[in-house]
Amino acid sequence: MMAEQPILEVENLHVDFALHTGTVSAVKGVSFSLSKGETLALVGESGSGKSVTALSILQLLPPVARYPQGSIRYDGQEMLGARPGTLQTIRGNRVAMVFQEPMTSLNPLQTVEQQVAEVLTEHRGMDRKEARARVLELFRLVGIPDAERRLSAYPHELSGGQRQRVMIAMALACEPDVLIADEPTTALDVTIQAQIMALLKDLKQRFGMAMLFITHDLGIVHHFADRVCVMRLGEVVEQGSTREVFANPQHPYTRELLDAEPHGHKEPPPEDAPVLLEARDVKVWFPIRGGWFSRVTGHVKAVDRISLTLREGQTLGIVGESGSGKSTLGKAILKLLDSDGRIRFEGAAIDGLSPLQMKPLRRKMQVVFQDPFGSLSPRMTIGEVIAEGLKVHEPLMSARQREAAVIQALEEVAIDPGLRNRYPHEFSGGQRQRIAIARAMVLKPKFLLLDEPTSALDRSVQVKVVDLLKALQRKYGLTYLFISHDLAVVRAMADEVIVMQHGRVVEHGRAEQIFHHPRQDYTRQLLAASFDLELTDGARVA
Repeated sequence: MMAEQPILEVENLHVDFALHTGTVSAVKGVSFSLSKGETLALVGESGSGKSVTALSILQLLPPVARYPQGSIRYDGQEMLGARPGTLQTIRGNRVAMVFQEPMTSLNPLQTVEQQVAEVLTEHRGMDRKEARARVLELFRLVGIPDAERRLSAYPHELSGGQRQRVMIAMALACEPDVLIADEPTTALDVTIQAQIMALLKDLKQRFGMAMLFITHDLGIVHHFADRVCVMRLGEVVEQGSTREVFANPQHPYTRELLDAEPHGHKEPPPEDAPVLLEARDVKVWFPIRGGWFSRVTGHVKAVDRISLTLREGQTLGIVGESGSGKSTLGKAILKLLDSDGRIRFEGAAIDGLSPLQMKPLRRKMQVVFQDPFGSLSPRMTIGEVIAEGLKVHEPLMSARQREAAVIQALEEVAIDPGLRNRYPHEFSGGQRQRIAIARAMVLKPKFLLLDEPTSALDRSVQVKVVDLLKALQRKYGLTYLFISHDLAVVRAMADEVIVMQHGRVVEHGRAEQIFHHPRQDYTRQLLAASFDLELTDGARVA
């Protein structure tokens, strides 16, 4: 009996980019095949060539891309060099794609119904009424709540998980043979990640699709893919069945990825350590206005009467899903937005201080944000970015002293000071986050608000940034308020944890108690989604 012909074949694929600085080889000799009903995972860190390979399948790379060698065949049809009409017939119809960030993939000026309906009118020739009925059917299929009302919504009116479900509905509109999912859960909370992965698995089985799943999260791959290709620097370094690769990885890089998990245990500060920051009954309510005169008809209770205490050298982790109020709480404590309640720093009340009165305290209270590319000015060199705070808080410091302080800050975060005249875009994501940490540390702060500082990074890079933050804390006795939806990172960083939901604290305790003996169902749900563990009677079971 003859073996079934693969639905997708990639053979000896090379992809180059012709740039003004020269030719960059992004993919070098990649080969794999995908059969009907199968899930193949392409895994590797940023820059490994995963997404370039996937975008090459549908010929979606910019004109500077070149294909010096190789072949990509869908159902026997060569895709490289195919005519535009052939590609248009296949794209979104027979081979569909779900992208990483739905907010940038969806048109902000069209309703979600219009965007999904466009696929149906283009490929299936449906009229408006037929398309509307099919879109509603798809929205219900992918689990969008109150689907009929959501038809008229614009992307910004939906949550991240709902936007990703719209993208999946769009990809499934024509019941494709192959679904390419490019990091479809990276930007989502752990519970939403679990829901999206369960949805994709169910839909794949229902429609009999083949799936090419692209990710840097090996934890997802382990439970989702039949086979795996590990990519590094544009090449496939290992491939095989998921079970074999996970049980007996052959390549050192594969072993490195499998071992890339934040580890260690944070020792709490002494019980008599001085209190650095105290917050009591902090409240941030945003008014909801309606009617002719824009009267206040209600409030969004983003933070609802939360209290906490931070001692010197302590790390308090705040976890919860998007919209739980984590970041709002952090900004309120730092007086970056208005709030009610009492806040004390180093024993002095700061809740009534004006922005001008807060200025002298800013050097002691610094922030590291989630996206270093967005928080670093693209018009300034990294040396200028780091020195900016010194110019504000140390106006009498000479240019030579500032440069020495910048060099020291870069050395402490393991960035070559000789690169200080380069711009942020010339660095990797992990390097940019180290630069953001250096910008905060150059002022010798006592307290750092770390707002999702590792969620935009690959797992192996996360581990290095976590180790760096722990080393700096030990060296300088820093106090951290660590906000994250990644419980694996929080477990490695925090000695105390607050779990938030809908603006309120649902559980608060020592990290060991939260992770091993959670008391609340919501905490158990977060842990189960993060670690894929079975939880019984409030105990964590490996």
